[in-house]
Amino acid sequence: MKKLLFKNGQVVSGSEVFFADVLIEEGKIKEVVRRKGVHISDKKIFEKRFFGFGKIPEIDCTGKFIFPGIIDAHVHFRDPGQTQKEDFSSGSKAAVSGGVTTVFDMPNNIPPTTTVQNLEKKRKNIAKKSYANFGLYMGFDGKNIDEINMAQGICGVKTFVANSTGNMGVNNVALEELFEKVDRSKLLAFHAEDEGCILANKEKFLEKYPSGRIKSRGVDPSVHSKIRAKECAFMAVKTVCELAKKFKRPVHICHVSSPEEVSLINEYREFGVTCEITPHHLFFSDDDYGHLKNFIKVNPPVRSQSDVFGLWKALSAGEIDMIATDHAPHTVKEKKLSYASAPSGVPGVEVLLPMLLTSVSDKAFGLSDVVRLCCEHPAEIFGALGKGKIVEGFDADIVVVDMEAEKKFTNKDVLSKCGWSPYAGCVFKGLPVMTFVSGELVFKNGKIVGKPQGKEVSFGR
Repeated sequence: MKKLLFKNGQVVSGSEVFFADVLIEEGKIKEVVRRKGVHISDKKIFEKRFFGFGKIPEIDCTGKFIFPGIIDAHVHFRDPGQTQKEDFSSGSKAAVSGGVTTVFDMPNNIPPTTTVQNLEKKRKNIAKKSYANFGLYMGFDGKNIDEINMAQGICGVKTFVANSTGNMGVNNVALEELFEKVDRSKLLAFHAEDEGCILANKEKFLEKYPSGRIKSRGVDPSVHSKIRAKECAFMAVKTVCELAKKFKRPVHICHVSSPEEVSLINEYREFGVTCEITPHHLFFSDDDYGHLKNFIKVNPPVRSQSDVFGLWKALSAGEIDMIATDHAPHTVKEKKLSYASAPSGVPGVEVLLPMLLTSVSDKAFGLSDVVRLCCEHPAEIFGALGKGKIVEGFDADIVVVDMEAEKKFTNKDVLSKCGWSPYAGCVFKGLPVMTFVSGELVFKNGKIVGKPQGKEVSFGR
């Protein structure tokens, strides 16, 4: 039986950081042995504890931290249909390089994952090429409730209240039917922006431009944050929360972008409403259009500096349940198009953990906060079995972190197929140095190693 022992490190949970040795066996966590100090003082006690295991290969984690694998519950790996931007091989390599061992992939592919047939084709396509574990969403297109109810093993049902990449937006009549008729064991997740509000703002803010200029490079990309204003997001969040209350079923709001949305969600917590935030809504603002232009064009858009401050305040207060990247790569060529033609979305899966560890180094929050927001809560909200914790019996998805390691991140470092990142130029303080998926090493000291180990996640809600 294959065994591996992580020695002399500090295990990080959502509530504490403690010295421990972690034994894994056949892809599972076998034992977690706590220690009082940096090393076990009595060798005989150690040998007795592991008596009968024989000689075990060891990973010396002295001075390092042992994290459960990060779960990114919101990625767009563009596979199938747009693999010139990303595919599951390149996307999952990017993921594990950043300590992300599990991803949940969105359904707005080409063709969209709205039928059981397309879901099974996608599963078959991914099966042997993902370095990270994965879960798959089904998409709601307003008329496929029977298909959704037949789908097995999905992580959730994604609904776009407004059109975004893929144009899968649905109206309020369809939303009511979704809440009423979809099997209650399936978690409903929402891209919450109000389409009517967006269209009204588009007419308002673009009316001064001749149609030809809109299609050219004459429109400042910062107008995106005015067109898809935070009021549009607030209206849609209100609609979803009211339906959660009416039908008494849990919902998950994706990528909140303003403090007002968070405050509203807090009023509906008793009905099982949860939410996530992205790194780009925490680390960028509308001031960044000046130098990033369409490279920071996302849906929902980045907000003002005061909104960013309010989101950090809400995060620190425990009012945001989890962090997910909404990793949505597009090519450089596409992003260099005019505002109207450039697609929305930025890559982010490989910098999620380094950005947050840098924030820990800057005293913005603690290591346990990272695990709670990126491991434990995603696993709990989505019902991912055996994920999110370093405890006996859980899957051996493990990340070894060196908080003293530093690196300036550049576009040359990007493993995502798109080849660029809005985070290029950032200096990270705190890095994943080894990533294990189901007990197998897949990333070490800046390089992908071994073969794809990712398996589809099982869910139990």
